[in-house]
Amino acid sequence: MSERPGHGPWARLLATAVVRDEGSALAERGRALARDGEVGELDVELGRIAARVGSCDASITARPVPPRIWTAMVRSARGNRPLEAAIEGREQSVHLEHLMTVDWSEPLVPRAHDLGRRCSCDGPDLCEHVAALAFAVAGAIDADPGLLLRWRGCVAGAADEPETGDAVVRRVAPVGDPWAGGVLPEPQALRPLPVGAVLKRLGPSGLTVRGDDLDAVLQRAYASFAASAED
Repeated sequence: MSERPGHGPWARLLATAVVRDEGSALAERGRALARDGEVGELDVELGRIAARVGSCDASITARPVPPRIWTAMVRSARGNRPLEAAIEGREQSVHLEHLMTVDWSEPLVPRAHDLGRRCSCDGPDLCEHVAALAFAVAGAIDADPGLLLRWRGCVAGAADEPETGDAVVRRVAPVGDPWAGGVLPEPQALRPLPVGAVLKRLGPSGLTVRGDDLDAVLQRAYASFAASAED
């Protein structure tokens, strides 16, 4: 079996998310295409990575990370040098991936079922061309971890963009009366957070209640409240 492309944690996660069975004949054909230089220049944009693979056009898509979640991660990473390096796209971080998955249920590397796979060869959703693209992307992430962040929308300034889904928020400048407000956007449904997400981000408090840290006691209380609300 050929060496599997991608060495860092983000690169490996992405390759295995796209190509579930890396020991398959299809995966080997994809590796051969990538190894032989059949994958053209990567076109990386928000939510989509595409390239010409041989005579086909292949792409991998995923819904971008909501800006408010990335804003929270950027703020919580301040002062933590390893996390800051990952936030800035200089390093691949298992810690950052863990925080986004556990605290926000929004993994940096999308799960297999959250990925879209497209190819002009009209084959199955996962063909050797898409596999080759995935392996080329894994190698590119090793060279530049920021590529994954750009694809996922986790870049500087993303936190300033309004999270509106398909709606467009228009800020209308008032005419005449300088105190008149603009047109307000339609309210959007809030995405529920995992139970105890804030506590997980804050960590242990250093205060004990009957031998347990206050954080652990509150985690149980939050879980109990959530369970009673569902009854």
